[in-house]
Amino acid sequence: MNFEEKLEESISFFVFVFMELSVLFLLISFFVELMNYYIDPNKIKELLSSKKKGYLTASLFGSLSPFCSCSTIPFTIGLLKAKAGFGPVMTFLFTSPILNPMMITLLLITFDLKITLLYALIAISLSLFAGYILEKYKFDRFIKLDVIFDTCCDDEAKFTIKNIKVNNLQANTKNNFLRINQNVKIKKSKKEIINQIAKKTFQQFVSFIPYFAIGVGIGAMIHGFLPKDIILEYANKDNIFAVPFSAVLGIPLYMRATTMIGIAPELLNSGISMGALLSLTIGATGASIPEIILLKRIFHWQLIVFFLASVFLMAIGCGYLINIFF
Repeated sequence: MNFEEKLEESISFFVFVFMELSVLFLLISFFVELMNYYIDPNKIKELLSSKKKGYLTASLFGSLSPFCSCSTIPFTIGLLKAKAGFGPVMTFLFTSPILNPMMITLLLITFDLKITLLYALIAISLSLFAGYILEKYKFDRFIKLDVIFDTCCDDEAKFTIKNIKVNNLQANTKNNFLRINQNVKIKKSKKEIINQIAKKTFQQFVSFIPYFAIGVGIGAMIHGFLPKDIILEYANKDNIFAVPFSAVLGIPLYMRATTMIGIAPELLNSGISMGALLSLTIGATGASIPEIILLKRIFHWQLIVFFLASVFLMAIGCGYLINIFF
């Protein structure tokens, strides 16, 4: 393709993905806000507590949710607001995009049941381990609490996540807390509740628009201008570094499992090893530039670097194991 065709493809990709993610973000955010309003936060906190049962529940919930790497973020924000355990929340964030119904379908179509089961075991184990490590070493201090709460017009900011020291909070938090306790909860009609939640959802979405634009824009340029032959050249069966190369190549891309279903057989027939293909798939679905940009909105870099490293190691580990045993 010439430059004009590549530019046109990049623009088309940007428009489609931006609109798709915007709609998904709004719908999921609205649903999460609705869920948080009607469901007792203590139930969510108990269900996804920082205990063994909470981690297992989070991994199961993640594996059943049909979300891509970007659409998991509204749910992550909602779980944090509901005071769910930080470790289980991160386990969900890891598990959801790399082990969901569409990913399982992709693996069964492209490979077989044995590889699918091995992959599921590795994905769940590493997601549980990563969530536990993040909780153990108190990575929750790298959450931007003012974004999680204040952005969503929640006056209860900074009193909902444990292990955060009071001296790290804003000076007016105490006054806000006292004011909240003095308020009398007024019964509202369903229409008022829906309007309030819709307003909060839209305000949250507006605050994310610049991050959507930057992340999807970078992804669109890579999608349009990345030479397709580079995958076939460096991810073939004869290259010992095909697996890590595929993982590195996959992370900047934004691809759904449904997209990979269409191109995976073609890549295999072109000479790419099964391990390299799986590594590319994990990198592309588990993390992406749009997702990293969105995560930067709610997390500090320390937590994002750990997240990226975990996805990268998961992609490499799965890829090499598949090549060794199959």
